[in-house]
Amino acid sequence: MQAVTMNNVALFSRKGCHLCERAEDLVTVYFPGCPVLDVDADELHRHLYGMRVPVLVVGGEVVFEGQFEETDVARLASAKSRDEYHGDSDHE
Repeated sequence: MQAVTMNNVALFSRKGCHLCERAEDLVTVYFPGCPVLDVDADELHRHLYGMRVPVLVVGGEVVFEGQFEETDVARLASAKSRDEYHGDSDHE
């Protein structure tokens, strides 16, 4: 998997979606500053992710969708921290 940096993490969300609200809370804690994008604001994103939200994307790849757990996000954030600490931006 590609190294997780703030530059390549995004959350696709929808207003009024309880799973999305929970996912937004998680990324706020584990990925502060992560862009939260309204899936309905863009036709392509609505087509790609509309029925799958919330969707967490890293480096253009979906890593989590629908209902995901805090432990999943924490594990991803931990991998990000390790890679940044070791200066491994090309880690796969």
